[in-house]
Amino acid sequence: MKNVDDLRHALETETAGLSVNLPAELVRTRARRVRTRRAALVTASALLAVGALTVPMVSLPGGSSTRYEAGAVPCPTGPAVAPLGTPVETGAVLNAADNTPRWDVLLNLGGFPDNPLFGVEFRDRVTGTRGVWDTVDLVRAPNGDIAGKRGGDPTFRFYSAQLALGGTDVLDVGVYAGRAGAVTVASGGRAADATISLNEATGWTLFWVRRPATPSPPDADAGAVESEGPGGLTLTAYDGAGRRLATVTGGFLVGAAVQNPRDGQSAQEAPGSTGAPASAGC
Repeated sequence: MKNVDDLRHALETETAGLSVNLPAELVRTRARRVRTRRAALVTASALLAVGALTVPMVSLPGGSSTRYEAGAVPCPTGPAVAPLGTPVETGAVLNAADNTPRWDVLLNLGGFPDNPLFGVEFRDRVTGTRGVWDTVDLVRAPNGDIAGKRGGDPTFRFYSAQLALGGTDVLDVGVYAGRAGAVTVASGGRAADATISLNEATGWTLFWVRRPATPSPPDADAGAVESEGPGGLTLTAYDGAGRRLATVTGGFLVGAAVQNPRDGQSAQEAPGSTGAPASAGC
């Protein structure tokens, strides 16, 4: 292969006759989540190479965010990202690998009202430190929904994630892009009423529910169509009078797996926290 023309010819030959139907929205949605979760590792390494001593978090109103791994540099101080309201306690506890209760689970929104970051926090019961192990960038569309990547893209009313506590014990968490009087989470033919909390800064509604259910499959939120099987999730929001506002079954942004400390994943500093998370070794 001598040049780009040879490479192009080889690619065309190998893919001739193939039919590819990959939705552009799927690529954009997954890329946004990967960027939010993973870009930190590369950037933090670059900072270390030049001797950086702080771990900032930069979130731009346009929807592009860069994250730096907490613990990649020594003991950061001060908030990593401005909180939008007070984190809410879910009441759920994640056990350590030896099955002892170890981390309390909290939810928060941080960043900017038009570009909030939804985060799942874990508070270490031994050290008392808080760390955000899972965040997702949720840009607001002009109509108040969760935006697609570009103007004119489809918008979304829900983002949800699921933490498998063990066996068929799961914690579903998420946000509804609006004010809801009630939210239900259903799978396997059974619905459960979620606890809700209005975030005044954004006008969006946080929700969470611990329930017995078959855990959602890996990357359940990656498909553009309804999820199949007992782990497929249906989310429904209602107004104060019990009228249905919106519902969705599976698809984009529904049923993501929550990164967590039990599984040895990396943490971020909690919004508004003045101490580094336990994983930072401080």
